[in-house]
Amino acid sequence: MLKKYIVVNVLDGLRYIQNLVSENQGVGFPVMEDNQIVGVLTYKDLLQSHPNRIAADAMSGHIVYIDAHSSIWKAKEMFDSGDTDLLLVQDNNQLVGIITKSLLEAELGKHIDLLTGLPKKDFIYYNAIRLLESKQEMSFAFFDVNNFGLIDKVHGHVAGDIILQEIGTILKANMTDQTYVSRFGGDEFLVLTPYYVDKCYIFAQNLLRAISRYSFHNNIPVTVSAGIAEKKETQECSQNILGTISNLINLASLASTKAKKDKCELSVAANYTTCNFAG
Repeated sequence: MLKKYIVVNVLDGLRYIQNLVSENQGVGFPVMEDNQIVGVLTYKDLLQSHPNRIAADAMSGHIVYIDAHSSIWKAKEMFDSGDTDLLLVQDNNQLVGIITKSLLEAELGKHIDLLTGLPKKDFIYYNAIRLLESKQEMSFAFFDVNNFGLIDKVHGHVAGDIILQEIGTILKANMTDQTYVSRFGGDEFLVLTPYYVDKCYIFAQNLLRAISRYSFHNNIPVTVSAGIAEKKETQECSQNILGTISNLINLASLASTKAKKDKCELSVAANYTTCNFAG
């Protein structure tokens, strides 16, 4: 967020505010009347309004606030809804900054994996917290490329990078509105679903099938092992939400390791049910 921002008055002229934009590189202005925020004025509002008007004529009375402690993924959701072009950031009901789409996009770049274009794992944590707080069913599917080190040694790291990009593309293309994927690290990918373990199992099978049917770079043979862990709706959650999520991800990771060891594509944590299926 921008911590240094300018608040304008409803009676301020737009020509004066336009000068503030050029002098201070303002990207948006909270509009105040009688010490109360009554609207927001964006650069787009200024462009669309006659400079002889006042702020009250050009501002939007639709004010969207976000808590200073919210995730940037929450801010992205709010912008993606198309409901606003400017977020006012509050801390203890006090205005402490503003966020624009361009500012958010610049910050989001730090949370996107440059190789695959997938979000990093904090994206999964954010959505997992939402599911836990709403007491929904939740399962993780952890995907690990088999013998990826050998692929790098035999075919080169560039080829390995291309394969990781291709896997990321496959996973992303097969997500739904309710499922989320990230690059967890190295040759590992993490998927979050709001499903019971049986439905997550089917979903993971379909992802593995899509990978097995894909013709990878230079026809390099690629196989992937996957593990699943679930948080049941009736299961009590630890007071440490992040700890609960980390534990489930770790269980899914261990299940994928077992699947790889047993040469079985998919394994479920706890009972470690395994299953091979035709690609």
